[in-house]
Amino acid sequence: MRKNVIFLMISGLMLGFLMLFANAATAQNNIPKNLQKSKNNPANYRDKDGHELIFNIKDSRDTLVYLVIHYNDKLILKDSVKPASKGKFVFKGSDRYDDGMYSLVSMDKKLYLNFILDNNQHFEYNLDTTMNVEHFSVKNSPENAEMLRFQRKTAQASKEANEWAKKRKDFEEAGNTDSANYYKEKLTNINDEMLAFINDLIDQNPDFLFSKMQKSYQNIDVPQYKKEDGTPDYMKQGAYYRLHYWDNFDLGDHRFIYLPSFDPKMKDYFLKLLYHQESDTINKYIDLFLAKTEKDTFMYHYCTDWLSYQFETSKVIGHDAVFYHIAKTNQLAGKCYWLDEDVIAKYEKRTKRLEPILIGKIAPELIIPDTTLTDDMTKWHSSYQMPKPYTILWFYDPDCPTCKKESKKLCAVYDSLEAIGKRNFDVYAIANDADIDRWKKYVIENNYPWLQVGGNKGNLDYLEYFNIYEMGNPAMFIINKRHEIILNKRIEMSNIPQFLEEYEKIEEAKRTRE
Repeated sequence: MRKNVIFLMISGLMLGFLMLFANAATAQNNIPKNLQKSKNNPANYRDKDGHELIFNIKDSRDTLVYLVIHYNDKLILKDSVKPASKGKFVFKGSDRYDDGMYSLVSMDKKLYLNFILDNNQHFEYNLDTTMNVEHFSVKNSPENAEMLRFQRKTAQASKEANEWAKKRKDFEEAGNTDSANYYKEKLTNINDEMLAFINDLIDQNPDFLFSKMQKSYQNIDVPQYKKEDGTPDYMKQGAYYRLHYWDNFDLGDHRFIYLPSFDPKMKDYFLKLLYHQESDTINKYIDLFLAKTEKDTFMYHYCTDWLSYQFETSKVIGHDAVFYHIAKTNQLAGKCYWLDEDVIAKYEKRTKRLEPILIGKIAPELIIPDTTLTDDMTKWHSSYQMPKPYTILWFYDPDCPTCKKESKKLCAVYDSLEAIGKRNFDVYAIANDADIDRWKKYVIENNYPWLQVGGNKGNLDYLEYFNIYEMGNPAMFIINKRHEIILNKRIEMSNIPQFLEEYEKIEEAKRTRE
């Protein structure tokens, strides 16, 4: 399988970014405090030998230049200096900067240079305002010299590739197939040449942070698995790709946090590739991923916090189970040293409330009275005794505007399916209202075609059990005939038939696999 090189145009790239600068003295506050380095942070394992970075910018008229570090998808201000003399800017201090990829930015926020800070933080860089890397040079930094060599090679290859791509297109439009194929072959050759150049760079200096970054941009070679009939086995190929996705990353090296390749890969893997998988599948790959980060406490810290936030705040059905799993196997397993007792207590409270209402859990039998509960003939109804295959537990407040609007939408779906004989669910509507008269008035006025129970009475505290105090009204759960929760958050009422149809397809696929 041929690989196409994605040119990382570090030298001539105009970022076109909008930078929100803090004052230099408080720039580190752009990074969350619990991820900042301190003398007590185990991630801070190198001796502090200070830094002295000298940049000689020919023809510069800047009265100030900025030093920024790549972090997530942002550029965070680390420092700024005025010229020591015309065109000479010196960043000097007794502390080391974080290792990572940095940018030198002009006073009008235009990119001058991308470079690496790693083991050596004492070097001198010569450049000019044209940003032509042929005019650049660096002293006392082998890694940045290697990076500069790459930048020059990339700039030249890109220039040639653009020229040949244009010629190929012109010949194709003119119907000259031979000439078009000639330039197509030249494009293939330059791609192969650039790939060989990058591989050699990585092989020659595997410990350079720049080499690690270049390796992380490379695609994974996926075996071309075949089924018995000779057709591609895409399921096997997909499983291999998910399992080996991080092979070109050193996940035990927290410096990747400060490289531009890491954040896009995190988002692609967890927020695209795995995002709509079942929670058990996502949990499996999260465990494998975090296990690779654990040897670097800072990396593990960053990734655990990132994943917890993404899945706790997700609106996707089933992602609460992913957050629950992350919390139980990390924050609540004593592995996150940076969390204080109050934060741990919040995780414990959150997971305790989530656990009984996760998808797949058995919903308890609810026995709640209907509107006759103040009369001598009070009737109690069980949520387990509904005749249809699915039961919607519909929590509402009769005085809630959103509840009223959503109840009407639910009724429209209910009636439309009933009219064509395809209603496969019942509604067990639970009113959260201690004012019995108001509740009765609501029931009589609306006359919905489903069972109405409530009055804040029942065989258990259903508002507590189903976390209604925190979720608020309206809230919706769907349970199947086995009383398993198959939906634990409200969706668009019009999507209920499609949701149940998709659920049945998934269940049928599971039975087929088994």
